Amino acid sequence: MTLDTHAPHIPVFKRHLGSWQIAVSRQGLANDQLRRAYDDCAPSWERTIERLGFPLAYRQVLRQLVPNLKRHRESPVKVLDCGVGTGAMALALAAEMDSAFELSAVDISPVMLEEANSRFERMGINCQLQVADIRALPYASESFDLVMCAHAVEHLEVPQAAISEMYRVLKPGGTLLVVTTRKTLFGAFIHLKWRTHRLTSSTLRQWLKQNGLSDLETMPVGTGRWTRLWSTAVSGRKQLPALCVAQDNAPCALPCSA
Repeated sequence: MTLDTHAPHIPVFKRHLGSWQIAVSRQGLANDQLRRAYDDCAPSWERTIERLGFPLAYRQVLRQLVPNLKRHRESPVKVLDCGVGTGAMALALAAEMDSAFELSAVDISPVMLEEANSRFERMGINCQLQVADIRALPYASESFDLVMCAHAVEHLEVPQAAISEMYRVLKPGGTLLVVTTRKTLFGAFIHLKWRTHRLTSSTLRQWLKQNGLSDLETMPVGTGRWTRLWSTAVSGRKQLPALCVAQDNAPCALPCSA
C-alpha cells in the first residue's frame, strides 16, 4: 500500500444552500510533520493526559469490554494498540485484566514508542513495538482479539482507511475500539491545535458499520468533565463466519482460542 505523504485536507465546515455547496477545509499535518510534533511533546505527554484524567477514563471504557474478551478463552488475548503514544490505553487494559495478554503496538513517533517502552518495562508488561502507519499495519490478517486506537484516526484525511486496516487484522469475533476527538467546543480547540477531524459518535458508528462491524456500542469516555468533552468512543465486533455460530446464536470457542 502506497501512503500519501502530502498534507491532508481536514474538513472544517460544510453547508448546502439549494444547489450550492459551501465547504471549508484546513491543511492538516503531513506524516513527517505529525511525527516531529509527537516526538517533541512525547516527554511531557503522559503528564498532560494524566492531568486531564485519561488513564482512569480509558480504564472505565475498557472495563466494559474485558468480560467479553475473556469469554470462552483458552489462550492469552492478543491485543494491538494503534497509535499507542506513551501507552496509556494499554496500561489501562493491563489494570483491568486479571489474566495474561499478548500486546503489540504501533506509532509513527519513535520517541513516543521509547516513552511507552520505558513505562511498560517498569510495569513488567511485554510488548512488541513497531514504528508503523495505522493505514498499513505490519501484521497478518485476523491476528488480534482486540484492536484499539485512541486519538489517531482523526489526523488522517480519510480516517476510514485506518479503520479498514484495523478491521483486516482483527479476528472474527474480535472487538475494535476507536476513541476520537468529539465535535464540541473543546474538540474545536484540539482541532485548531492539531488540525484534526472532529467527529460525532454517529459518524464513527457509520464508519465502523460500513467496514462490517456489528454490535456497535457508543460509550462515554470516563466520568471526568474533560475526557467526556474531548472524546467519544465506539466499539464493534467482527462477525463470525456463518458456520461458526451455534444454533442458540452463541459464538463457538474456536476463533477465540486460536
